[in-house]
Amino acid sequence: MTADRRPHLLVVGGSSGIGYAIAERMASACAVTVMGRRQDRFAALEAVGISGIELDVGQLDRIKPALAQAVAARGHLDGLIYCAGRQDVRALRMSQPVSIADLVTVNLTAALVCAGQFVSNAVSAPNAVFCAISSTAASRSEPAILPYATAKAGIEALIRGLAREAAPRRAVGVAPGWIDTEMTRAFPRLYGPEFRASLAKTTPLGLTPVEAVVDAVEFLLSPKAAHITGEIITVDGGAAL
Repeated sequence: MTADRRPHLLVVGGSSGIGYAIAERMASACAVTVMGRRQDRFAALEAVGISGIELDVGQLDRIKPALAQAVAARGHLDGLIYCAGRQDVRALRMSQPVSIADLVTVNLTAALVCAGQFVSNAVSAPNAVFCAISSTAASRSEPAILPYATAKAGIEALIRGLAREAAPRRAVGVAPGWIDTEMTRAFPRLYGPEFRASLAKTTPLGLTPVEAVVDAVEFLLSPKAAHITGEIITVDGGAAL
């Protein structure tokens, strides 16, 4: 990070959910650019100095020019946080090939494309940090979310491999457990009040708030984590114990 400008952070998938919360938190100390599909959210972000670039990461060929646009506007990246995600809850035998491919594209393939661009000297600073949001499902998959869990396992492989390939740039991740976000609220029959009450009762520290995930990301991006790379921090309140 250079001394003559604010660090530039790019949040991919920052127009909703965890990404939106990360962008809001980091805006006080960094120049933040958000990429996402929800253009209706950009006005509120821009009001606190966050730049918005419309991008559906499922359109893989648009990622490179979008990153170039962000760099041209606010300088080389000091951090890229990949938060874009998609969920589909159904038995694997009921999943259609097109829906599986779409889910893997958003949760994993686009992250690989972003990482490939991130390591370029034309895109990021030599000590920049790539951070991706994984999930405890990567190591503890459950029925009806197998494509999602498989993609998140790929994210964790990406983080570990990128840590070696991209050095001295760092690659890190955060793996939340169940979080109350717009994505999970889209499945009220599964993640309804009874589910939340049961999870809160059986989790040692109770339900994990979005803010706890943001705290972990903020730490991993900071100088205090300067010698942490290739690691994924679990933030689930002990639910996986």
